[in-house]
Amino acid sequence: MLSELLNLARLAGFTLLIITPSAHGFSHPSSEFSQSSLCFQHHALHNKRELLLISKYRKETDLCSRRNFVSAAFLLIPITTAQSASAGIDVSGLRTDGGGGNPTLKEQLKAYDGSAASRANQLKEITSSTASSQPSFVPGNNRPSPAVEEQGTIASWAYRAAPGLTPRLTRTGPLGNLFHCDDQVVAPSNQQQRSLSISFEFPSDWLQLDKFLGGITYVDQRNGDRLYVLRTKLPDGERLATINKKFMGSSLFDPQGVIVKSQGVEVDEYKVTSSKVLTECPNDMCATRRRFQIKYYTVTGNGLRVERRALVDAYEVTPTGDVYMMMTSTNAVKFEAGGIERETAEAIVNSFRINI
Repeated sequence: MLSELLNLARLAGFTLLIITPSAHGFSHPSSEFSQSSLCFQHHALHNKRELLLISKYRKETDLCSRRNFVSAAFLLIPITTAQSASAGIDVSGLRTDGGGGNPTLKEQLKAYDGSAASRANQLKEITSSTASSQPSFVPGNNRPSPAVEEQGTIASWAYRAAPGLTPRLTRTGPLGNLFHCDDQVVAPSNQQQRSLSISFEFPSDWLQLDKFLGGITYVDQRNGDRLYVLRTKLPDGERLATINKKFMGSSLFDPQGVIVKSQGVEVDEYKVTSSKVLTECPNDMCATRRRFQIKYYTVTGNGLRVERRALVDAYEVTPTGDVYMMMTSTNAVKFEAGGIERETAEAIVNSFRINI
């Protein structure tokens, strides 16, 4: 009976301890089963140790994972903050009207405003200002609309007939340090021809300005000397050869003209000091050519008054008084000194040609 119970216990995975009384009154496991009982106890202890080790490993793993996550979070914070800072400061909510508002602060922070609304407004302002300053061309024609093309007796740009194309520049001069420019400008609206051919020479290191406007102007970046190709219209009944020389000054430096309004030049005072007719065509078979010299003063952004000299070479291209001209601007001190600056200005106006 006992052996059957032992067999059943072994099959079930149990170990039975047979307790027998001893002579000393103590209970000991039966010798038959003592070895099996010790093995069971050893196996249980081993399993318990494994469970303890596994639990300890899981705790250490969880702790390590938490530490790694916290470290990653702290590393992520400065990165995210830097990206947010680079986006700019949204000052759209700042008060500007009374009650402790600070309009000065808002104006100072505008440069740092990175909000989407601010960027959209800036793009709108740039687009609208660019569109308003560019000549609007009539569909199917290469000439600007009359409202933009002609400003009466106020000097304006002689717009390029093909503003999308680069003018043809050819190196010339003894050392190849000059550009010979051949280009086409929009003809007067009362003419059958759509464009007029012009040519002139200027130093090859001068920089073209306001190219997107469709006008022609270059600057010497070292000293601010400039050239402009402009146009104007004489008052009714006047001719270039006989008109009072003062007209040229008032036309060029009118507050609504291209020099003052478009170029942002503040002219304080001007005077046409001399003029000379170079070519006169009383029968209108050619273009009358006249040169003017002008003394004028500009005011810089910091309030300094600078005296300058202008040379203007003008052609009357129609009997109705349409005039196209080349103007150079030079510092007065350097011009009067008779150095390279004056020689350059005179060479530019001497090279100016217009074909009708």
